[in-house]
Amino acid sequence: MKKYSALIVPVVLVLAGCANGSEITSSATPTPSISSSPDATAQVALYYVGDTHAGFRLYKEVSTVPLDATGDLGRSALAALVSQDTVATDPDYTNLWGNGSVINSVTVTSGVAVVDVTIAHLNVGAETEMRAIDQLVWTLTENDKAITSVTFTSQGKTLETFAGHVDATKPFTRETDYEVLASVWIDDIPIGAKRVTGTACTFEAGVAWKLLQGTSVIMQDYTTAQSGCPIRGTWSVTLPELDPGKYTFVAMDLSAEDGTVSQQDSKDFVVQ
Repeated sequence: MKKYSALIVPVVLVLAGCANGSEITSSATPTPSISSSPDATAQVALYYVGDTHAGFRLYKEVSTVPLDATGDLGRSALAALVSQDTVATDPDYTNLWGNGSVINSVTVTSGVAVVDVTIAHLNVGAETEMRAIDQLVWTLTENDKAITSVTFTSQGKTLETFAGHVDATKPFTRETDYEVLASVWIDDIPIGAKRVTGTACTFEAGVAWKLLQGTSVIMQDYTTAQSGCPIRGTWSVTLPELDPGKYTFVAMDLSAEDGTVSQQDSKDFVVQ
């Protein structure tokens, strides 16, 4: 179920798509593991981009990815993000990477990460270039909480820009949540789920929701997150016993001015 218009970004390869054929699988709760085994995996947070009425925003998914030989979760997450095989589980999200770029190294000193990356051609506008950088910064800092800022190099030399619009010579930090992240999103919904969870940064912590079967709305209501914007809070909805079938849950941030949907997220799930 699409949120708004499709996000179209001309890059070397087609970036959007469903998760079929991807080696990355999604999970609701990250449980990082570190092992020297060549087949080791870890659960990491990856940030993707979605198109909303407020512009392009980041959405988070937790995914199982190959673990770097060093056991570094941050580098493993970045390597997975830029992999050509990596797409979001939710088809409404787009990965601006996956275009042949390569993470060469991640070095962290006193909370400052230096990421050396070989950049494939990234043909995007200024806003989308910034979101692409945000994908890297938010993914890295989410998986290594000790990192407070990120600088980028390419083959050991200062990286001037990713796509010609944003100055990449400066250190990057996480911007204010509500300027970068989608105002509401849903955690992955397991098969047969009776409880839906997510996070939000909305006016007075309000989250509107509806449950659909096909195109028919079979239930709708309103819940509140644990905190309102500018603080991001968690929310949950407990569903009643549902008949077997396919369903779509939609969480919405409604405008405080006129009640229209400003941002939303949707997830399909199955009751067996």
